[in-house]
Amino acid sequence: MNAFLPKIYGFNKASEIGVDVFAPSIFLKGCNLRCPYCMNSSLADGTADNEIDLEDVKKFIEEEKSEWLMISGGEPTCTPLFSLQVLVGEIKSWGCKIGMSTNGSNYHALSHIVEYINYVALDIKASNIKDYEKISFIENVYEGVLASRYSLRQNKKYRKDFDYEIRTTLYPSLIDENSMAEIGYKIIDKNDKWVLQQFRHSQNMRSEERRVGKECRSRWSP
Repeated sequence: MNAFLPKIYGFNKASEIGVDVFAPSIFLKGCNLRCPYCMNSSLADGTADNEIDLEDVKKFIEEEKSEWLMISGGEPTCTPLFSLQVLVGEIKSWGCKIGMSTNGSNYHALSHIVEYINYVALDIKASNIKDYEKISFIENVYEGVLASRYSLRQNKKYRKDFDYEIRTTLYPSLIDENSMAEIGYKIIDKNDKWVLQQFRHSQNMRSEERRVGKECRSRWSP
């Protein structure tokens, strides 16, 4: 394997929710957002240490004859761009189509990688700059998301081998009826596939208040 390949810290052999095809996922470290409902917080903050051998992923893809592999995280575009490009090249050499789950904030990285992949799941976390500032420690996140959204639209317009979806998790502190309308007006195009994901309490959530445990399961469970 290429020495410049990024390390993989998770492998989900089941298909990712929201994707129309069977697409197992690999997970990279790092994220520039801190969403309170994140269930991959050890990946997001870089503390995950369960490294996965990419050769094992390749073996599974070959044995299952899977035509797709999703790259997820954390946030994949927080991986150095060259390493991310090497990873995409390696996966393509297996004969796979490649999808990526991203928050879209790193437009620079996404714009350099999108031409080599076939599907993007773009997570829209909030409807405006103020709410994005609540979950981010970098500047211009909202502007980056809008630029990424435009890039995906252009790629779909001119490429037959590319598609995308937009996802929104219905987390009460960030998404309500007004913000849904705002996202629909500012971001969503009439031809977009917009996947609404139900927020669910989990033991692995970043937010302790919303986390489900033995002592609070009855309080917070839907």
